[in-house]
Amino acid sequence: MFMQTSGSPKYVESAYVMITCEDCTQSMISELESIPEIKEIHPTCGNYDVIVKIETDSVDILRQVILEKIRKIEQIRSTTILISSPVLVY
Repeated sequence: MFMQTSGSPKYVESAYVMITCEDCTQSMISELESIPEIKEIHPTCGNYDVIVKIETDSVDILRQVILEKIRKIEQIRSTTILISSPVLVY
């Protein structure tokens, strides 16, 4: 699922978070959708259940989103993070 961004181009910090969950339900996906820093959500088949792309203004905010928002979702059992920044976003 792709979530559109708007505004002038700018450099942002970004990361891909590969998520393994106990029970990937629509309610868990809805919780991910409610996090404004998540720009893409991709349910997958394989070693990970969901991959999300995060974009933030700083590394500190990126870390906060992962630790305090994503990892706090009850169904999520583990995450693997690939930092891919800075990125120019249009």
